Amino acid sequence: MPDVACGAAGRIGKIQTSQTPFSESVGSRPPTTCGAAGFTMLASPTDPDRRPGGGFYLAIAVFTLLAAVLRLYRLDTTSFWVDELLTVRTCGKLDQMHKSKVFGFVPTALGLMAYGVSPSEIPLDEPERWRAMGISEASSRIGSALVGIVTIPLLGLASCRLLGVRAAGILTLLLAVAPWHIYWSQASRFYSLQFLFYTLALIVYFTATQERSPRRFVMAMVFLILAFLSQPPALVVCAVFAADWLIGLVSRQPVRLGPFGWAAAIASLIVCMAVLGYDVSHAPKDWTQFAGDLRQSPSKMTLGTVYMVGPGVALFAVLTAVQQLSERRRLAIYLALASILPPLVYAVVSTRSYVGLRYAFVCLYGWLALAAIGAERIDHVLRPRLGRALAFSPLGLLLASMLLVDFAYHTGAGGFHTRWRDGFEYVAARKKPGEFVATDREIIGKYYLEDATVGRRPSSAEELRKIEHPLWIVVEAEDAIRGPVHRWLGDVAALKACFNLRVLQPYSSVHVYYYPGRKGATSP
Repeated sequence: MPDVACGAAGRIGKIQTSQTPFSESVGSRPPTTCGAAGFTMLASPTDPDRRPGGGFYLAIAVFTLLAAVLRLYRLDTTSFWVDELLTVRTCGKLDQMHKSKVFGFVPTALGLMAYGVSPSEIPLDEPERWRAMGISEASSRIGSALVGIVTIPLLGLASCRLLGVRAAGILTLLLAVAPWHIYWSQASRFYSLQFLFYTLALIVYFTATQERSPRRFVMAMVFLILAFLSQPPALVVCAVFAADWLIGLVSRQPVRLGPFGWAAAIASLIVCMAVLGYDVSHAPKDWTQFAGDLRQSPSKMTLGTVYMVGPGVALFAVLTAVQQLSERRRLAIYLALASILPPLVYAVVSTRSYVGLRYAFVCLYGWLALAAIGAERIDHVLRPRLGRALAFSPLGLLLASMLLVDFAYHTGAGGFHTRWRDGFEYVAARKKPGEFVATDREIIGKYYLEDATVGRRPSSAEELRKIEHPLWIVVEAEDAIRGPVHRWLGDVAALKACFNLRVLQPYSSVHVYYYPGRKGATSP
C-alpha cells in the first residue's frame, strides 16, 4: 500500500489507493487523520476516466463555442421584462443595496460599463432617459451572457471528478444547449451567477466529502458563500447537504466531516446568517412584502420545473437514478436530491409566500448530470454490440428535443419574453399629440417610449370611463394575480393589436387597446 502524506500535519498514514466506485460509503475506506484538524482523508481517485486528456479539452472548447453562439445570438432582440429594468435601476444604487444581494448585480453593472454607461450616473427615477444613455437589452444582458458562457467549461471541468470524464463531457454538451440556462444567460438578472457558484458548491462538497479533503471542503464553503451573496435563496443547497448527511447516517455509511469540516460549515453559515440578519434588521419591509402573496401554487412549481428542464431530460434522469442505485448509490441519491429538493422546498414555501419558478433554476445541474451519466452508460454498453450510431441515439434524441426548444426560443418564442417592446413600438408609430399611454408596467413603457407621462392602467371600467382624453392601453392579457383584464377592458376600449408568442407560455400575450376618451374622439 502506498504512503499518503497528510499535508502540513506532517503525518504519514497507510491507506489503500482504491478503485472502489463512489457508491461505497466513504466510511468503508481505510482512513487517516490530518493532525489537529481531525478531517479524515482519503487518497484521490486514480481512475484514468477522471483525468481529462486532450480530446476532452477540445470537446469542452467546441461545446463552449456552441454555448457562446446560443447565448449571444439575438441578445438584443427580445423585449425587456420588468425585473430586468429593475436590475438596471439597482445598478445605479449598489451602495444602498442589501449586502446579501449586491454581488449578484455586479455582472450587469460591469456590462453597462463595458458599453460606456456609468451605473452611478443612471437617473433612477427617469427610465425615459435610459435609452439615450446607451442602456439597451444588449448592454444590460452581456454580463449575464458572459457568466453563462464561462459556466460551461468551468462546470464541465469540475464535473470530471464527480461524474468521470466521458459523462462530464456529455454534461457539458447538455448544459450548453439547455434552454433554461440559455434563458437566464440572456437576462439582466443574477441567476446565471447564482447557478455557477451554487453548482460549484454542490460539486465540490461531494468530491470533498468523498475524498475527505479539507482543502476542497473549504472551497465548497467559499462557493456556498458566493452563491448566497448572489442571491440568498441559494442556501437551499444546504438542504441537499443535510439530506445527504442524514441519509448516510441512517444507512450507517456516514459522511464524516471531522472537527475541521464541521467548523468550516458552521463558520460559513454564520457568515451568511450574519449578513442576512443585518439586511433584514435594516429593512424588514423589503423581506416581508411578499408574505401571503400566493401567485404560484405547488403544482405550478413542480410541473413548471419539469417543463423548463425538459420532460425527456427529466424522464431520462429518473431512470438513470434508479439504475445507478446499484452502482454508485451515494452519487445517484445525491444528484436526485439536488434535482428534487429545490423545487420541493419552494413548492412548500409557495403555500405561504411568493416564490418564482426561477428560484428552482439551480436544480438544473442535478437533472442534466443524471441524464449525462445515463447517456454515458448506454453508450458504454451498446457501442460494442450495436455500433456507434445506435449507441448515440438516446443522447441524440435528448439533444434533438433540447435544440428544438432552442430553435423555438430564438424564433417564434421571442426568447420566452413578454412582447412589451413590440406593443410599445406599435403605439409609438400611431400615437398622436394629445394622446396618452397607460400600462401595467410603467417602467417598461417609459423606457421604450422615452416618455415620462406614461401612467398606470385604470383598474376598472368605471375608472376608465371617467378619463376625458384619448388613451392607449398596453397590458399583459393574462395577469397572474388579477385575472384576465381584457374581459372588461374590451367592453370600453377597442382592441387594436395582439402580440403573442407562438409557443405555449403562460401570461405572455401583450394586447394594445385604444380608448377615445369620454368626449368620443375618433379612434385611429
